[in-house]
Amino acid sequence: MNTKIFAQRLKEAREQKGYSQKTLGMRVGLSDKSISMYEKGTVYPPVGNLLKIAKELDKDISYFLED
Repeated sequence: MNTKIFAQRLKEAREQKGYSQKTLGMRVGLSDKSISMYEKGTVYPPVGNLLKIAKELDKDISYFLED
């Protein structure tokens, strides 16, 4: 798992939806700080959070995981 690729794809998918970090966080039950840390590659989300994020952004989970 490449955290840089994950972080980049998360940011791109969020921006494609027109969401701020705060909006995405609110829609999936997380703080904007959590989303920020995921996008910086500082922290990798637990699987449950990743599934919520992928669903909200209309992406298959493999979009975030594959190199």
